[in-house]
Amino acid sequence: MIALFIRIGIPLAIVLVFALARRYLPLSTIRVSPRAITVDELDSSFASKQWIVSLSMIIAGGVFLFGTHALLVGLNRYLASRGEPARFLLLPQPAVWWFFPSFGALTLSWEIVLSAMALVGREAEADSYNYWSSLKAGFDCRRILRWFALLVVLPVGILTVLALPEHSAVRESDIRECGYGLAGCRTYLYVDARRITLVDGFRTRDGKLTRRAGIVIDFNDGERWSSADYGDFKPQVDSALAKFLGDKTRLLFNSFQTEADIPPLDTTKTNSPR
Repeated sequence: MIALFIRIGIPLAIVLVFALARRYLPLSTIRVSPRAITVDELDSSFASKQWIVSLSMIIAGGVFLFGTHALLVGLNRYLASRGEPARFLLLPQPAVWWFFPSFGALTLSWEIVLSAMALVGREAEADSYNYWSSLKAGFDCRRILRWFALLVVLPVGILTVLALPEHSAVRESDIRECGYGLAGCRTYLYVDARRITLVDGFRTRDGKLTRRAGIVIDFNDGERWSSADYGDFKPQVDSALAKFLGDKTRLLFNSFQTEADIPPLDTTKTNSPR
């Protein structure tokens, strides 16, 4: 059902957006008046320059994509490394830092190129080029991309920034975990650990096991911490991390396929200590 929705819903959404753009963002909204420059004049002026603008958009999009991604990764690592040194620093899955740069690169590259032309004193040429490109599309390209930036890129950017504090610092005496947005941080003491478990992954809705190995620790207060919440999907846990946590908690490892398979914590007993 989801795959069918994607195959049908996305093309329909694109068609609907284009139809609405032609209705509510007509060429008359562009600052360049159609009476000022003829179509033939625009064709002769910009046809030979189109590849330069296209190449500039690719460069601008690439710089935004990789530059913003590097900035987000760096900020996340910087926020995670503050405070007491950690033996192991667990960071979010790297893919989360690609969403905002990707949407931004696709949506903002046109605006970046036209704004750069205006900054070097070619604002009139930038407006004329936007009008010429919009003629072929049938709507104001620059304005619709600005709306995409406001309605899509900005919310994605806000959601991404809220993920910057996320990490777990596995330290000598405890684990400090910082959550999404304003969730704050929580500290788990190894002396309060009641059970430590190795899991293979999680099950999808059809019951298929997806490999994402992790170490799950249950504590006296009923709280639970899992290393599988961080990093890429891996078939095996980090052996060094497993040894470190095993030594610190002084508990024997349980083993289950998924975290959902772990039974409720029995408060009357603990794992046998090492």
